[in-house]
Amino acid sequence: MFLAASVVHPAIAFAQESDGVYGRLDGDMLFVGAAGVGIEAGGAVLETHVSLNYLSTAGPYVRYTEGFGQDDLRAARSIGFGMELRPLFLGRYALDLERGPPHLDLFADSFTLIAGMFWAAPSTGPDAYEFLLEPGLELGIGVSVPLLPSGSGPYVGVQGLARWPGEHLVGRSDADFLDRGALLIFTLAWHQIFDSGLVDFRDSRAGR
Repeated sequence: MFLAASVVHPAIAFAQESDGVYGRLDGDMLFVGAAGVGIEAGGAVLETHVSLNYLSTAGPYVRYTEGFGQDDLRAARSIGFGMELRPLFLGRYALDLERGPPHLDLFADSFTLIAGMFWAAPSTGPDAYEFLLEPGLELGIGVSVPLLPSGSGPYVGVQGLARWPGEHLVGRSDADFLDRGALLIFTLAWHQIFDSGLVDFRDSRAGR
């Protein structure tokens, strides 16, 4: 009897966790706050960003990097903002492809496309440590792995960013991909689902 219970109970718990949602429709907004280390050609920087995604799918982000006075970095610090798109969650959920295990579903749905603008303060030269008025372009992708089988909780992730500073966009620089400030970022983040009130999910889901 004990052996049967020990087998059945985890199976029931797994079935409850594997509804394909994992709490992501308990609210209409996903808040992500992350901090980590960014690696670029000149060294390592502190990177932090926050984002808000509607239905865990799309929304704005703000990013800040700090080099703490390293002269070999292309930018002493930078600030940027843009949009994130997580295109897989709603499509996979609608097609009933969210079948578990939870960590695998959440990892797959974390695939993110990133597009935004940034302003950098050079680490050397006459304008060192002062933000330039000319914005640059950043494009990237990212994925993250949940530490818990839930849409809310801690995640570890990685992002790859290609950056084009303003002078490169207008043809005043021939710097290569790495020298333009491309970043590989490793993060520890907290994801939190909350209800903004834009959509009443509890009523709509109860009516199914």
